[in-house]
Amino acid sequence: MPMSFFTQNVIRTLSSAALILLSVSACTEERTPTESWKHSENGSYASSFSPDGRYVLVGDIDLPAKLWDLETNKVKYTWQNTPSDSGTTTDVAFSDDSKVAATVESKVIVLWNMENGEPMIRLEFPVTIKDIALSPRGDHLLLALQDRTAVYFDVIRNRVVQIFKHDGKAVNSPIDQLINTVDISPNGKYGLTGGDDHTARMWNLETGQQLRIWQHKNDVSFVSFDPRGGNVISSAGNAQTRIWSVKSGKQVAVLTTSPVDVDGIWGDFPVFKTTTTAIAYSPDGKYVATGHPNREICVWRAQNGQALGCWFTPRKDALKPGVVIQALAFSPDGRSVYSELGNGLAQKWRIR
Repeated sequence: MPMSFFTQNVIRTLSSAALILLSVSACTEERTPTESWKHSENGSYASSFSPDGRYVLVGDIDLPAKLWDLETNKVKYTWQNTPSDSGTTTDVAFSDDSKVAATVESKVIVLWNMENGEPMIRLEFPVTIKDIALSPRGDHLLLALQDRTAVYFDVIRNRVVQIFKHDGKAVNSPIDQLINTVDISPNGKYGLTGGDDHTARMWNLETGQQLRIWQHKNDVSFVSFDPRGGNVISSAGNAQTRIWSVKSGKQVAVLTTSPVDVDGIWGDFPVFKTTTTAIAYSPDGKYVATGHPNREICVWRAQNGQALGCWFTPRKDALKPGVVIQALAFSPDGRSVYSELGNGLAQKWRIR
């Protein structure tokens, strides 16, 4: 029985989709790292590389957080909120000058002196802290809180400077939406927030004025200023990662390995969607590395979002395929990328 015109078109469409899927799957390769280390026995909820490229702070599950020296691969400091009771570190961060580190255990923040490893201040908030960013010198904090707000906090004066909210207008909701992610600009003047209202927003931290709003198609899970402060990177869950100009507010690039228009009809196909969980910027500002929850790392040209290569990190257990890339960093010479994984493994990769 001859096929109908409709059936023939469906087959052609499915065949085209299959070819696209094959071309995408061929883009990411299995690679072997130049070096590999174990930084956690039980895995971690959070990790971060210091801006000076010398250390990585890993928040072990049910163990103290550990600051690892990347050159010697030895623990320099072991940190926890209460010396006699190890809690799970839920988030970690550094000041841009790499002089202050922060560990978060649910509602408690401790700021640590990187020079001697001693605690500088302990802060307890009434609600759970979802994400934290430090000002360039560590004297201010921007916090995403479980109560649907982001708080800009003055550590020296021990006071809240601003409270930011994401109203539900973008998702047609009468209530404020959860804020998931935050960042502070390199000059300390501006803040980024990303939330369940599908938007990333930029604020003046002193006045509280909203300066930019960027719309996405899903909950925004990651925001970041580049080290020069000229661009913003934002990513939504199961959506595309985008680069925006701070000055104009316009989109600079979309970070995607898809061979089709990601904003077209095939852009919503699941294979073209990816969540970004980590970002690193090369020392010269020309390249961006992204980490994803499917154990994938990609390197891009920052100017136009061109994909230069993607590869998979190793699994700790072959039966556990999900490996979240928690943190990335370029080496000082820009020729290698360090990765820290949620399964406790760390690697160094040579960029091809």
